[in-house]
Amino acid sequence: MKNNTMKIRIVILIALFTFQWLSVFSQYTGCGNCGANYPSGTFSTTSSTWSTITTCNYSGEYSYQSLTSGYIYQYDSHDTGYNTQLTLYTSTTCGTYSGYALAYNDDYNGTNSTLAYVPGTSSVRCLFSMFNCVAYGSGNTCGTLRWRAIPMTPTISAPSLVCYGGSVTLTASNIAADADDDFYMDCLWGSTSGGSEYASSGRSITINNVTSSITVYLRYRVNAGGSPGTQLSNVVSITINIVQPPTAPTGISGTTTICVGQSTTLTATGGSTGDGCTYEWYADGCGSGPLLGTGVSLNVTPAATTTYYVRRVGTSACSGVATGCANVTVTVQTLSVIPASINSVVNP
Repeated sequence: MKNNTMKIRIVILIALFTFQWLSVFSQYTGCGNCGANYPSGTFSTTSSTWSTITTCNYSGEYSYQSLTSGYIYQYDSHDTGYNTQLTLYTSTTCGTYSGYALAYNDDYNGTNSTLAYVPGTSSVRCLFSMFNCVAYGSGNTCGTLRWRAIPMTPTISAPSLVCYGGSVTLTASNIAADADDDFYMDCLWGSTSGGSEYASSGRSITINNVTSSITVYLRYRVNAGGSPGTQLSNVVSITINIVQPPTAPTGISGTTTICVGQSTTLTATGGSTGDGCTYEWYADGCGSGPLLGTGVSLNVTPAATTTYYVRRVGTSACSGVATGCANVTVTVQTLSVIPASINSVVNP
């Protein structure tokens, strides 16, 4: 009985050791039909745009890639007349260690296969296979192998300020314009770090009618089948604050009756300046004719009775906001003319 117990313990220990040893090298099973290295050389990329490693891989051919940390690498097979399988190994491994691999997929998109892998090692090989792990040279047609690199940490391009009630556009700025292609990758925009209620796709989004400060979060979802499957990037965020627009002046103060040649200073009153504004003064109507001045006050010397108009224009994020006008009429009186002579009449 003791001998049987000891044998069982030894078997368990060997199994545990073997499992841990295998895990050092890889995580997932996959094809092991390694044949020839094609194309030759070692490929590298940090571009989020798809690039082609080869347009003609036969079943059992593999290629070498050098990976850069800080990216999620995505591989995809295309243009075959049969079901494909992709298996990712370390560069020194291919089909050994009981077939364990870094990543593996069969039929993510119809007959195509797609992998997503966060580098745990910088040097890998990708094995292109025909279902079911057909030996090298047995595939009757060749296929395309492409790949790209999606940043692990997104960046957001957006203004930090938005005018009250206005719109703000946010863009994932460290991926190419065509990187978010809906099927293979999504931009997850949300109001929480794990949310996607603003959009589950789209490199750019526009949020309308913003009436309070908001924090927007973004992460990339790089889609894939098999193991380890779909990968998520880190989460980043940006806070956009509100700028209050001005409101229209309600009046204009100053002397409104003057004589020819005299001047008067007019000042806009009432309403609100918001979070910043300039003023625009006109004499031909609200926003019409030459701009006479941009300050809260305007000194004028009209030659004749004139109506003046003033409005507020927002600054910063509200620079496109122009209010209605207040107006006032300045009446110019003509001076009396001194008589040239005095005629007298003697009473009889």
